[in-house]
Amino acid sequence: MNTERPEANILIEKRAALIKKFLAGESIDFLKTLTSFLDEYFYTVFEKSISARKMVVSGNPFAIIALGGYGRKEQCLHSDIDLLILFDKSVPPEVEAFVQEILYPLWDARFEVGYAVRNIDECIAMSVERFDILTTVLDARFICGASLVYSSFMENFRSQLSGKHLKNTLNYLFEHGEKRLENFGDSTYLVAPDLKSGFGGLRDYHTLLWYAKIKSNIKSRRDLEYYGFLSHFEYASLEDSLAYIWDIRNRLHHITKRKCDTLHFEYQTEMASLLGYENKTPQPDVELFLGELHGKMEFLKQLNQITFEDILSNCKIKKKSTPARPTKTEGLIIKNRRLYFANTVIILQKPDLLLRIFLESGQTKTPLSVEAMRVVSEFCHMVDGKIKTDPRCIKIFKQTLGLSYWEFNVLNGMLSTGILEKFIPEFSAIVNKIQYNHYHLFPVDKHSIRCVQVINSFKEFGTSRMNTLYAGVFKEVRNKNVLLVAALLHDIGKSDPGKEHSKRGVRIAGPILDRLGFNPSEKEDVLFLIQHHLLLAKTATRRDIFDEETAVSTANTIGKIRLLRMLFLLTVADSKATGPKAWNDWTENLIKDLFLKTMGIIKTGELASKKAQRLIDKKKTQVLALLRERWREDEVNKQLDSMSRRYLLYVPPQNVVDHINLYRNLKDRDFIWQITRESDSEIRTVSICGRDKPGFYSKIAGIFFLNHIDIVASQAYSLGDSHILDIFKVMPPKDLIFEREKWEKAEKDLTLALEDDHFLDNALGKVTDTLAVSPGTAPQTNQVRIDNETSSFFTIIEVLTYDFPGLLFSVTNALYRNGLNVNVAMVGGKVDQVIDIFYVKDIDGEHKIEAEEKLEQIKASILNSLPQIYSKEILNEKN
Repeated sequence: MNTERPEANILIEKRAALIKKFLAGESIDFLKTLTSFLDEYFYTVFEKSISARKMVVSGNPFAIIALGGYGRKEQCLHSDIDLLILFDKSVPPEVEAFVQEILYPLWDARFEVGYAVRNIDECIAMSVERFDILTTVLDARFICGASLVYSSFMENFRSQLSGKHLKNTLNYLFEHGEKRLENFGDSTYLVAPDLKSGFGGLRDYHTLLWYAKIKSNIKSRRDLEYYGFLSHFEYASLEDSLAYIWDIRNRLHHITKRKCDTLHFEYQTEMASLLGYENKTPQPDVELFLGELHGKMEFLKQLNQITFEDILSNCKIKKKSTPARPTKTEGLIIKNRRLYFANTVIILQKPDLLLRIFLESGQTKTPLSVEAMRVVSEFCHMVDGKIKTDPRCIKIFKQTLGLSYWEFNVLNGMLSTGILEKFIPEFSAIVNKIQYNHYHLFPVDKHSIRCVQVINSFKEFGTSRMNTLYAGVFKEVRNKNVLLVAALLHDIGKSDPGKEHSKRGVRIAGPILDRLGFNPSEKEDVLFLIQHHLLLAKTATRRDIFDEETAVSTANTIGKIRLLRMLFLLTVADSKATGPKAWNDWTENLIKDLFLKTMGIIKTGELASKKAQRLIDKKKTQVLALLRERWREDEVNKQLDSMSRRYLLYVPPQNVVDHINLYRNLKDRDFIWQITRESDSEIRTVSICGRDKPGFYSKIAGIFFLNHIDIVASQAYSLGDSHILDIFKVMPPKDLIFEREKWEKAEKDLTLALEDDHFLDNALGKVTDTLAVSPGTAPQTNQVRIDNETSSFFTIIEVLTYDFPGLLFSVTNALYRNGLNVNVAMVGGKVDQVIDIFYVKDIDGEHKIEAEEKLEQIKASILNSLPQIYSKEILNEKN
């Protein structure tokens, strides 16, 4: 401790004691208390300062002014401390010595302090020119020094603000909000929300406060109710939301030991524990915590809407005010481009207006006014059993579903006012329901609404080939209400934690569909879509869609073209609404291919094998034409007959020609390979033709691991009884200058590995035996699932684990050591984890593995080959 700077030491001690009390859960106003400690520090230093005394005596009085959050007395643990040292006219040179006296001790103690030294005229000029300075000045608070300098400054500032700069200032406020949404996103939609700058964050409250200060010169947060900016209920809710979010923000600063406002995934479990969430239900603590946080942030976002509504309507910026005019719906009017109720009495006479206003909004693309939103919230108790079963109201609701788009979000308005939950009470259980993983970007309620919006977007034919496909399929859907309601309810089963949410969703959705007036056939279709909404995505990404049985099995499950069309669109919408990690070009193409294959089978009533045979015959003719000049026809036919049907269906004719040439050049060698570069990416395709030796596939994976070549995807095929063809998609070596030398070394290593079964033993020892996942993330255990039902010819093994170098080598080596031959390998992904799928037979390539004891042995062997999974905190402790 520095004894030469006692004031800073006292501040440090007080802050440490305050933090200790805060973390212990004592009832204290942390923000105001920390603010008062800082104020005391500045008072004391100012009183003792010789340089300050010199400036005052020489006729240069000044004021020390708190700005920003410090000015509002809302100082969080590691937030910036913003100061203004303000002089009346000239700034004397002695101020530099004073800055050193007052700020250097704080900087040495690692406080984040920002300061400015200005005179009054400079400060006012900069305030009206720069929005960031304007808002900090709006929060200005006198600490010590010459109070007359402060009051003179604020008088001049208010005069300038309420005069010629008022309209520009309000425009700045409006435009800044729009830019903030673009930069930081809607935090009420995000699983990792920005507590300060995102929509739903503290900045929404700040914006309301700034607006109230500009318009009515309010002095404190309490004045928001007194001056009519908020109702009593809204003010009480604001206090509750702010206290909760500030508590989290301070704890986040404590956890990260710095200013941090984004509640990243890795901090969420620890935060839930610090806040005292106890697992009283099957739902994880962290999900309960995040659900409550999203509820508070949703309220702040609604406050932001109130603010901007007031800016647009009352202050008449952007566009001139327009007189009220009636709509086609009696009881509703449009004023200043917003929908209002003509009066509240009419709602008592016609409670269906609570729903009709959203239909009118969707049809005319006119948002509800904040006043109308408040009225809906206050009167939504009138949506009782009678309205929920009234055919007219049900029709209004279904029509509204079809009018909700991402750009114009009618359903979100219904959700935020509570009317959606009143109309479908079962929806309440998924409101602000968080799924704690990296995969789902949005809470369940927002995801469900987003899913409806994506489906509505299919009404328009886009410019891309895939959008045209979606629009074409959507056009063929006869009963759009079935699809839209299925989209809204597809995750309703997530109201209770645990697996099998699709089946649980069917049980919950049944009574809802009865109330919504669906006939038995329509109800059956919706329930089918809910139960099987994951079928296409899981099948496409976890099974070999070029295996005839995959498409046949899918077709048998779905059975009808109308169901397939709706299930396809629901699958696409569900994946897109989940987040970018659930949707990419690879997934999109797999789902599309499975849809088209399944459609072909259902549409023609033809077995896949018949159609496939025609495709194979056509491909053989193309290959013969390409090889006619170099090969005799009987030789080509012999070669083609030795190839698997999977291979001939999947591989393009020119590639088949290349592989036949590769086989012809093999001669008496163990293997030969060809390395080609993808035309539109850095990926290399390695086609390896070789003699079918036990462990061939595993040894290739091992050689790639040994040479630091990352495998992206792979396929394995048989070429007759004695040869195989393995095709790997890999990333190139890091040093492209020596790429040719790296491939030459890898080729020599593979030769040695095929000659010596123990050549890769050392490489196996280099595979990690422990793996750390992100801090705060609950580690998921490694899983091995064995499927002997889907395929008639192969045992299918699914390995779910975290990705790590040598993963494919470790697993396939375990399969090889258990006497298995890998026929198909699919490298899949589930964001932070991976799902690798292997189609295997016994080492002779003749039979599935059916003995239970052998299957358990295989499962145990694979699990033993995988590293132990720990959180980074635990792994650090172990080390």
